[in-house]
Amino acid sequence: MLHYTFTHRKVIIMNREQWLEHAAAYLIDHFARAGVAMPGVKVSCSWPGGGSARKRIGECWPRKASRGFVNEICISPTIEDGGKALSVLSHELAHAADDCVNGHKAAFIKITRRMGLVGKPTSAGMTPEAQASHLAILTAMHGAYPHRAIDLSAGKTKQTTRMIKCTCLNAHCEAIWRMSQKVIDKADSDMGIACPICHDSNVEVG
Repeated sequence: MLHYTFTHRKVIIMNREQWLEHAAAYLIDHFARAGVAMPGVKVSCSWPGGGSARKRIGECWPRKASRGFVNEICISPTIEDGGKALSVLSHELAHAADDCVNGHKAAFIKITRRMGLVGKPTSAGMTPEAQASHLAILTAMHGAYPHRAIDLSAGKTKQTTRMIKCTCLNAHCEAIWRMSQKVIDKADSDMGIACPICHDSNVEVG
């Protein structure tokens, strides 16, 4: 297995997937020295496929889910800090070592502890010191993590007031119109809702 060592050499510029692939190879080698064997993996900067993009920042798929029979790891595009990306990657590598069999249960926890990860099982990751140490080595070899975060709130328009359908139940009218909930509540508390056409109070709201 390839062993990574810190050397002063020309930095090789690469894209984010290449950076993550090299980071995974480096971490796999590092954790192997701690007695945690891991298979080869594929890593991408992409949205998780099994949950909310707002909640999940990393994901590992079992080998049986891949036609290439490898663990596929996704690191959320919302992360641009290299140290945090490595911490999330280390958590997902722990799942890869377990091939996603035990979720966040005892067997998985045992793996994370051997890897030196800390925190709750669902969010176990590197200590700040470990993040800084590993990031310094990878940055020296491959440059900074070449990714800028995606802001999930950008470009979303503010939701406008929802207009509620009102229908006159007078068979000779059957007018349809819309009103805001605020106006409907006020009308109910005052004189009730009446059809603006025939003025019948037999009105269906919603």
